[in-house]
Amino acid sequence: MLNPKPKIAPQPSPSTGRAPLQRIAKYLAFGGLTVGILFLLLILGAAWYGSGRVMYTSGTPHSIERSAAMMGLKFEDVTFTNERGLKLSGWFVPGNAAARAAVVTVHGAGGDRTHFLPTVPMLHDAGYSVLLFDCSHAGQSEGGARRITLGVDENRDVSAAVHYLKSERKFHRVGVLGCSQGGASVILAGARDPAIDAVIAEASFLTPREIISFSVHRVRPDLSAGFVRLMTDLTLFRMGAIGQPSPIDVVDRIAPRPLLLMQGSADQLVPVSDVAALYQRAREPKQLWVGEGANHCGLINQYPDRYRQEVVEFLKHNLPLQ
Repeated sequence: MLNPKPKIAPQPSPSTGRAPLQRIAKYLAFGGLTVGILFLLLILGAAWYGSGRVMYTSGTPHSIERSAAMMGLKFEDVTFTNERGLKLSGWFVPGNAAARAAVVTVHGAGGDRTHFLPTVPMLHDAGYSVLLFDCSHAGQSEGGARRITLGVDENRDVSAAVHYLKSERKFHRVGVLGCSQGGASVILAGARDPAIDAVIAEASFLTPREIISFSVHRVRPDLSAGFVRLMTDLTLFRMGAIGQPSPIDVVDRIAPRPLLLMQGSADQLVPVSDVAALYQRAREPKQLWVGEGANHCGLINQYPDRYRQEVVEFLKHNLPLQ
């Protein structure tokens, strides 16, 4: 009798053995991809949040109405409209009744018209009428949330103020005076708008990209260069600054109208080297004053007499009253 053949257990095929490993690998790859996407979204969210902190100003502004009395001068509440149809609010301080020249003051980022209250008496004493106003999205002007665009929108507000003085108030010559973001705004406006007859810029930065990166590194030196670059790009995008000119790009276009550049040597918010770069790029007629030891927009406080001398003499020579 023949013995039955022994039963041989079926052996798993090579592909069957690899199947669990392939599934595990797929799960790991999917999990890694998911973690990577979540990490990327986290980075983008943090950069978006950071860009909002740059753009949108916080806190409650001090009373503009109460500040008006500090001038000790007669003034009028005025409104005018910018090219986007937003109503801008300000004060008009009349100077010499026979004068045909006036000055527009332009505040910095997060500020309002009250920034230049200390400057008004000296301009008034020199015979100039002065228009102090709030840029769009600032002070009592329209625009919704209080935000800044580092001159992208604000320089158009400057032109609107100059147009108001020339068309409504019938001034023949108008100069503009700004500090920080206001300084950048008057440079941008002066380069673009031939209606502006003289430009005074204190503590202007070179480009929005430069000043955002500089400010972020100063406040958060622990952040990586890549993250700061991403946050800066998002901020510029949200401001509408992509593809727009910067002060260093156009400062030479102000000529042949006169330009006065000023900055304090102890400025911690705008690199002191910026004013030298702007001056080198600008064309004649141009003047430069660097106040030793003065802080950001602090020349009038550190050197009140020299400030008066530099500003008023520049205006009298380049912006005659008659």
